[in-house]
Amino acid sequence: MKKIITLAAAAAVAGFAFAEGWSVGGYFRSGAEANTDAKDFETKTFKDGCPYGIYGNMNSRVRLNVNYTQEDYGFKFRYQCTGFGVNNSDADVWFDDGNLKYMYGYAKFLDGKIIGEAGKLSDSYTDGEGIQGFSAMDGYGLRALLVPVEGLYLSAAGTTYRAEKYKATDKKVVVDKKAKEGDIKANEKLITLSAKYKNDAITVAGGYNFAGEAYGYFDLKTVPNLTFNVEVNYLDKDIADSKNDKGKDIANTTIWEQVGYNFAETGIPLEAGIYCGQIFVEDDNVFEFYPYMSYELNEFVTPQLEVGIIKYAEDEKHLDRDGDKQSTTYSITPTLKLTPCEKTTVRVYYNYDKNDKHAVGTTLRVDF
Repeated sequence: MKKIITLAAAAAVAGFAFAEGWSVGGYFRSGAEANTDAKDFETKTFKDGCPYGIYGNMNSRVRLNVNYTQEDYGFKFRYQCTGFGVNNSDADVWFDDGNLKYMYGYAKFLDGKIIGEAGKLSDSYTDGEGIQGFSAMDGYGLRALLVPVEGLYLSAAGTTYRAEKYKATDKKVVVDKKAKEGDIKANEKLITLSAKYKNDAITVAGGYNFAGEAYGYFDLKTVPNLTFNVEVNYLDKDIADSKNDKGKDIANTTIWEQVGYNFAETGIPLEAGIYCGQIFVEDDNVFEFYPYMSYELNEFVTPQLEVGIIKYAEDEKHLDRDGDKQSTTYSITPTLKLTPCEKTTVRVYYNYDKNDKHAVGTTLRVDF
């Protein structure tokens, strides 16, 4: 049934995609990587480097965004498939409920001072705008936004993002018969409160889901060509899926900072910076550093370099592939970025990783 809904929604929006008020966009990305040390060939790999991301184990993806926009109402839809490859025989990867990232309608009242949303939601008003893009709202539900002044958004939402479900052992399922196993519990964990203020100088955002998740974001824009932002995410012990040395559930906090500068206006086509992350978990803190630089030789060719350094507070919990303790691991990734046309990017890279050793690969991204 979920497959039918996804297909029907895709067909419906495609049928109206070129009517007045409709717009279509998205991208395709994929790649291949050969790990010469492990003699492994991966066809689902996509690695996007500095200064827009960190070289990690990202997957191939195709994304389709469809928007219908009128003055006081509209509709948003996103189809997304991640992780496909030439050796992937699982056809469900293309048509599953997970492919429907969001599909909702919205209406504006009082000259846009009040906005209502309903459907499978996405946080396009109060989310963080960093690489991680933290938010505490997703899933099916309703949302109301208040816009008292330009640039300020106050949001209250009730969604299935972190909703609890009835189990067979719950009284209402087994005894009272007022709910079925798997039904959503109507409690405070459905609620997310969030806010965001944005102008030409700063962006500040934050929110809290009553299941125990909080996030914050700050972006400074007062210095031309400078990138500086901080994003934070907190998960309470009940939802963090982390345990301490005694086996007890614990909370965790993740903080990421990005500082970068584009020297193009000085006559040097160079962009450089560092992306840093801290993961604070009782008995196992992790610190990550990713210095990067990108030098544009011309509009078609841009050499790039990124270094990754990860420091573990508890080295005995992070063994290398030989089983030895490691307090620090690192990687070095030189890349040649090619831009044959405005919406197409090709990267050819070499990666040396302390654990995975030598790898070479290429990635392709096409925006439309």
